[in-house]
Amino acid sequence: MFHPHRLAELMAARIFHDLGSPMASITAILPQATDPAAHAILMETAGELRARMKLFAAAFGHGDDLPWHDLALLLQGAPMAHRVRFEVPPSAALMPSGRVRLMLSTALLSAEALPRGGVVRIAQSPAGEVTFLPEGRDAAWSPTFVALMAEGRLEQALEEGPRRVLAPWVITQAMAEGMELSFAMSGGASVPLLLLSPGS
Repeated sequence: MFHPHRLAELMAARIFHDLGSPMASITAILPQATDPAAHAILMETAGELRARMKLFAAAFGHGDDLPWHDLALLLQGAPMAHRVRFEVPPSAALMPSGRVRLMLSTALLSAEALPRGGVVRIAQSPAGEVTFLPEGRDAAWSPTFVALMAEGRLEQALEEGPRRVLAPWVITQAMAEGMELSFAMSGGASVPLLLLSPGS
């Protein structure tokens, strides 16, 4: 049986983990903050933490209606932004907050498919279909997500813990938004692209 409270627990653990790294850096360098070099690092890290918190608020909370351009800015706060670039559609149309949450979460899940860095290419069709394609060295969707797509066993995915919690999170957000998820091959791509389609 799927337990929503367990998903919430795992998401909280994941969020605290991803916020903990910059917080630890700030705490460690704070005593040397009067040194110009240390102060510069402190300010940069504080900026990274602020950007990450804004992203998490939109991806995992109840945010605002936003266009793709604003999603691109939010994704600059992703924990893997130093090695993964996000290409987003040029559309300026506003998306409702639930759809924003789904798109940001799927972008983060796609970035997890790039352990050595690369680019997540996101495209949107006039019919409302959205594709996510991670491209980079050793690109591969997480085994947890692949198994979920094939079998749909959310309760088993939750056993993977916080490290893999984005997979069940994206599945549940897609269900909430009435979107269907599927894999499709793309010419020349080493991994299948992920297709989000409006439900029938």
